[in-house]
Amino acid sequence: MTEPNAGAGRADLRTIVIAACRELTRRGLTYGTSGNVSVRCDERRFFVSPTGMDYEVLQAADVPLMDLDGRWFGRRLPSSEWRFHRDIFNSRHDVGAIVHTHSPRATALACTGRGIPAFHYMVAVAGGSDIRCAPYHAFGTQELSDAVLAALKDRNACLLA
Repeated sequence: MTEPNAGAGRADLRTIVIAACRELTRRGLTYGTSGNVSVRCDERRFFVSPTGMDYEVLQAADVPLMDLDGRWFGRRLPSSEWRFHRDIFNSRHDVGAIVHTHSPRATALACTGRGIPAFHYMVAVAGGSDIRCAPYHAFGTQELSDAVLAALKDRNACLLA
């Protein structure tokens, strides 16, 4: 689809998405093409990392623009997880960016299907007394997005089983 004018600074926002994706890989928080990052562009649109692309070769033009109706614009398909990015931006106007990693430790913990209890004061960084774990649903589905939204209720972070 042809991209509408995304406003001033759109290349800068795309560059932020790319830099974040590369940093996640550099720190071992995601591998290959897994994980995804999005940045709010304005009240109705956001940039999200594309699906299936090596982050080291990403260019600004590869980062698709999406609207909150689920339409995408650009030369690359958006991340398969675009639904939960859209739904978070739709429900949380205070959120400016979303990061989804596949860090080995968080993934191992999420596989237990349990959240993280308030055993340490740093758990409060997630916005509550615990970090919830969303139950498993197939990637890219509305069911997963709904589970993520429920796990994020009154929180800023969650695990995905």
